[in-house]
Amino acid sequence: MPPEMPPSPPVLVTGGGGFIGGHLVGGLLAAGAEVGNLDFIPGRHSHPRLTHWSGSFLDPSLVRAALVGVDTVYHLAATNFPRESNRDPRRDAEENLIGTLALLDMAVAAGVRRVVFCSSGGTVYGPTDTVPIAEDHPTRPISAYGIVKLSIEKYLRLYAVQAGIGTLSLRLANPYGPYQNIRKAQGAITTFCHRALLDEPIEIWGDGSVERDFIYIADVVRALLVAGASDVSGTEINIGSGQSTALNTVLAEIEAALGRPVRRRHLAARAFDVPRNRLDISRAAADLGWQPGIGLRDGIHRLLAFMRTEL
Repeated sequence: MPPEMPPSPPVLVTGGGGFIGGHLVGGLLAAGAEVGNLDFIPGRHSHPRLTHWSGSFLDPSLVRAALVGVDTVYHLAATNFPRESNRDPRRDAEENLIGTLALLDMAVAAGVRRVVFCSSGGTVYGPTDTVPIAEDHPTRPISAYGIVKLSIEKYLRLYAVQAGIGTLSLRLANPYGPYQNIRKAQGAITTFCHRALLDEPIEIWGDGSVERDFIYIADVVRALLVAGASDVSGTEINIGSGQSTALNTVLAEIEAALGRPVRRRHLAARAFDVPRNRLDISRAAADLGWQPGIGLRDGIHRLLAFMRTEL
């Protein structure tokens, strides 16, 4: 018999019941880790090595209990989506920024070795001067969501220096894939694929020329797992596909996969949508040894195949 692998250190995922969190929990379990999921939503996984802590990362007593014995925290939880944050910026800061600082204090007190934060490569940069966007590009977020994400990144740098805890912020591009929440219109590709399968009109904000960096969820999970095991600390790393794709091109790929045209409805462009976003992912390759493996066409085919089983 082969020798048993040593057990992976215990981890806690805040927001493990969400889209990215659910896939991450599955990846961690597959890697042999003891996993805690701190979320109101249990998620779709059930496993002897999975513990569900029901509630919010804003609940100090719950967080302290969930952090006992934990080696690594993946902080994915947030109380707002980008479009919701601008409606009440003060609340967004009080909950997500101050709440994260409290989480960091409790993590330090509990002896946590490492915190990996899911930041947003789509919002922290804002309008950009050059493409692709490297991590040292000026940051000009135009939404409260992006401002808070950027602020958390800065505090993670501070905690790495002052408290000695390992911290790493991953600036994610636009993830898509199975189990993304259709009801909350998370993710353009997922929403487009769902509507296309139902032959419903696909709403496009603007003329469809807006370009985004879309990354398949399995590639995001690989990046998070590598980030958790890495010793890289006190910095930010872009995680994207390395490509920018116009929404019109996404629709063309969906039409090619379905073998028929899709219905479209154009709406007025939104002020907070930057015209083009493509992340420079060379640092991820150099510092983490990570590169994306699933291209847009393959990802759309995988997502459509999954959705067909769910309809």
